[in-house]
Amino acid sequence: MARTDNPTATLRVAADFLQAKSEDKRPAVAAYAFSDGGRLLAYAPLGAQGDTKLELPATRAPFAARVLLGPAPEEKEVPALDELLRRGAIERHVTLRPGEAVPDLRIPVFPDIWRYWLLGLCLVKGTVLKRVTRDGVAMDFPVCHATVEIYEVDPLWILLPKLPPYVVAHLRDILAGKIPPRPLPGPGPVESTESHQVDEASLEALHAAAGNQALRYAAMSGSNQMFQQALVNHATLIRPILCWLYPRFVTMQLIGTVATDDCGHFARFIFKGYRNPDQPDLYFKVKQRIFGFFEATLYAPTPIACHTWWDYRCGTEVTLHVTNPLAITCTPCAPVIAGENWVLFNAIGNHALSDIRGSASSLSGTTDASNVGLTGGGAPWGGVLMPRLDFDNSLRDTLGVKYYRLSWKRDGEPDTQYKPLNAAISRHYAQMIGTDLVLTAYPLGPQVAGSEGNLFEIPPSVPPAGQWSIANAVEDTINGKFDTTTALGGLPILDGLVQIRLELFDAAGHAVDTAAQHIDYYVPSSIDGGGNIHTILAKDHQLGLGAGLVQGSAMVLTLHVNNEPCNASIGAPLVGGIGADDCCGVLGYHSDADNVVMPYQASHPHGFATYDFLVKRGARDVLDAGGPVGGGSFSETRTVGYLMTNNPAPGCAGGCTVAGFTEVLNVRATATNGWGTLTGYDDSDARAFVLKHH
Repeated sequence: MARTDNPTATLRVAADFLQAKSEDKRPAVAAYAFSDGGRLLAYAPLGAQGDTKLELPATRAPFAARVLLGPAPEEKEVPALDELLRRGAIERHVTLRPGEAVPDLRIPVFPDIWRYWLLGLCLVKGTVLKRVTRDGVAMDFPVCHATVEIYEVDPLWILLPKLPPYVVAHLRDILAGKIPPRPLPGPGPVESTESHQVDEASLEALHAAAGNQALRYAAMSGSNQMFQQALVNHATLIRPILCWLYPRFVTMQLIGTVATDDCGHFARFIFKGYRNPDQPDLYFKVKQRIFGFFEATLYAPTPIACHTWWDYRCGTEVTLHVTNPLAITCTPCAPVIAGENWVLFNAIGNHALSDIRGSASSLSGTTDASNVGLTGGGAPWGGVLMPRLDFDNSLRDTLGVKYYRLSWKRDGEPDTQYKPLNAAISRHYAQMIGTDLVLTAYPLGPQVAGSEGNLFEIPPSVPPAGQWSIANAVEDTINGKFDTTTALGGLPILDGLVQIRLELFDAAGHAVDTAAQHIDYYVPSSIDGGGNIHTILAKDHQLGLGAGLVQGSAMVLTLHVNNEPCNASIGAPLVGGIGADDCCGVLGYHSDADNVVMPYQASHPHGFATYDFLVKRGARDVLDAGGPVGGGSFSETRTVGYLMTNNPAPGCAGGCTVAGFTEVLNVRATATNGWGTLTGYDDSDARAFVLKHH
């Protein structure tokens, strides 16, 4: 027993772990004391004997204290009172009176509680990314140094009793099939249904729920308690309905915050709520400090029920995509799985080398001299090609390798004809200058070192100040530019193989002997579900038609380039060998059995194109054909009866005797620059005609 003779009063707190055996692992437990209003008075972890002492402030007047026994905090700060209660802490109320002994507290802890404290931790981890689209291709960049707020959403057995009676009645009527499913605004400001209109998933959930016999029976004849229990028992069917019909009734509680690192990753242990000891239902917000003083909310999607990670499995990855233009991003982290001292030739544009014949191990069995340098889908390359490279930090930090150089030549030319890529390449870094966020360019090249020119600096792992940032989704991720349409001032490359060579140099401009420095070139082989890039040595004999991609201390990549345009041309349709007149486009026929021949040309000089040919009668499609252009000459033949009656418009019966038709031909080049196909090489044609009975 202790007395309040000193400025503090000592309260001894002990835990009695019921049914615990000596060999049982016990949770880390602490004792907490709060004022009536929830202000922390004292905190201390329990020792090996299961007890501790709390030093409480002595007062001149009696006051009540709330003493809690609960799991010790994982974080630096002591959890708030409501958070401890959410974690299942046991609460006792004591009254402290001046001059009176403070009674010891021995608190029994039942097995279901102390075992929950032991197993209640849950690892929440994920990545925050900003998605940027270039030419229809989405690229993800990490949102670094942002704050992720983790909320626990109340489970259904907590939410359902909070629903107003009119909502429960509305849900009953829907599941019983009495009324169609429409959002019910309820009292207060009317919520816009645009934010949670019904989608395919919601409709499927509604149909599944309405078809569930137990739910339907409970809705039609069960008591309110029976009906609510049926909803709880079929949570997976009810959650989409909750999202769409009743989003405002979802409640949640902040249970933790964590900062993202330079790669946008975050990880935080949370305690699962004691009221929801199964899998937690989590919701996330992302905030970031902009300009040093303004905190912007980057991610807080609504309705909450539509963006909740229901039954989150602890330890699984959460990916949060932000679209806020204010989001500050960092350079993508290269999750490369390779050996030491590696150089990864990753991609051309956004097209990985793991899908280019000659550099793809998965395609080696079907790659030969006729298709080397094409994509796995058979597409050539054209326009401005932008190689993307990644470098192991050890090259600069410990081996003194500072520069790289990219050059090119036509296939068959001697090595003396390699021409360096010399377009300027930069990176950007962000730093705070006063209260302003400033983006500064860091030029990589071209530079001169010693007697060597057109060198480009391997980006250092850390910028001169601040942090690397992505000012431009393309310019800040590429390592060179190869304009195949001008060939660096020479003749454009219309069709043929080219080689791109990658070399390394030290700070003095001397060529690096990669074998002596134990440096290896790699190419990607696959990307796993976690985003890790698995690699294969570029010198592997699976690559480069059996010779590998390494020549001496350089790596050489072969690409098939094509910058030729397509051709689209529609000839006059014919019936009985007579074509539609050029003046009015009228084509006469005698009977529905007459054949209409529709010739057209869809071609490419080397076959690197696809086509689609469409015939419309009025506003209705009556014929659609397409595929690779092949030889380029095509003809479609249909009877007059088919063209007059196929795919009739609603309300039209019996077909037409006179009808107008439109032929549309599109020929699309398959050539790509790694970001998308080169639409400038496409071609199209259109023609109209009228079928009229003689």
